[in-house]
Amino acid sequence: MLRLVLVLALLGAALAYYAEQVGLAVGYPPFIPMVYWKYSGEHKYDLRVTGVNAAVKVKVDGQLNDGSLEVIIAQNGRQIGQSRRYKGRFSDIALFYVNPGLYTVRFKLQDARGYARLDWVSTRFEY
Repeated sequence: MLRLVLVLALLGAALAYYAEQVGLAVGYPPFIPMVYWKYSGEHKYDLRVTGVNAAVKVKVDGQLNDGSLEVIIAQNGRQIGQSRRYKGRFSDIALFYVNPGLYTVRFKLQDARGYARLDWVSTRFEY
């Protein structure tokens, strides 16, 4: 029993050391919230938008003790509209009005430590 506790403690210490040195992101959006530990990086998700008055709706909810989260909508590598940046405690629904087509939802993180729940969907309003 003591051997198991020592092995688990050693694995936990190694994980903490790795996270401090390199950064760590755990989770699977939109189903499981993301947990960040000194993480810098970018998540990209493709999204097809259809309809007459189409929009991309992005919901973010969480708390970052350090760092920032930026939400960007892009088409063919070009940014559409203005990006949104979040720090500290946040809960927001960002609505980007777009034309039908293929878009990329990008979540950029800079030295993030905390958690975030990320969800995105294309909406269409046909009259």
